[in-house]
Amino acid sequence: MKYFCIDTSGAKISVGAAGERAVYLSDDGSVKAGRALMPMLDKALEKAGMSVDDAEFIAVVIGPGSFTGIRIGVSAARSLAYALNIPVVPVNSCELAAYNSKCHGKVLSVSDAGNGYCFTALYENGNELAPPTCIRDSELDEYVRSCGECTLAADKKYAERLGVAETTGDGIIKLALEKYSSRAQSYGTIEPLYVRKSQAEADL
Repeated sequence: MKYFCIDTSGAKISVGAAGERAVYLSDDGSVKAGRALMPMLDKALEKAGMSVDDAEFIAVVIGPGSFTGIRIGVSAARSLAYALNIPVVPVNSCELAAYNSKCHGKVLSVSDAGNGYCFTALYENGNELAPPTCIRDSELDEYVRSCGECTLAADKKYAERLGVAETTGDGIIKLALEKYSSRAQSYGTIEPLYVRKSQAEADL
């Protein structure tokens, strides 16, 4: 199958394309997603030897993560899927981090949620044991201990704090294809996964 992937949920923008070859691109986080996404996607498609019209589906990371980034990525996926009349495969950022760890057994995903909070989710061999949730940063150490023996899949901030390697990778390309048969759905049913309120909502 030919398809492409969008991830604007974190500090960096990532795109993937599977055509004549698989291509994954990630920026340095210096350009806002609204300006960088489409040029990056065009470049990935070209390198993959395909056009946007060749795509049979789109995969998009729906969150949790940056509120603005999620909105941009989900909106782009919806618009492109509508224009191309193809389905969308939603992927959450926590399961992607666990997948990128390439570890078997239990994997705890940890990423920065901002304002003294972090996102966590627990998986075992790809199966969700605890869904994405948001906890206070001060609660993390106890939460990690409560999960027992497991691999930590952490972003840059929490990798440094927890003393592990940052979890990155191009796993979204393979994960998207693996989830196609069970998750492909109409563009109109795709919803962002925010998990926690935005700062503006929290201040109300």
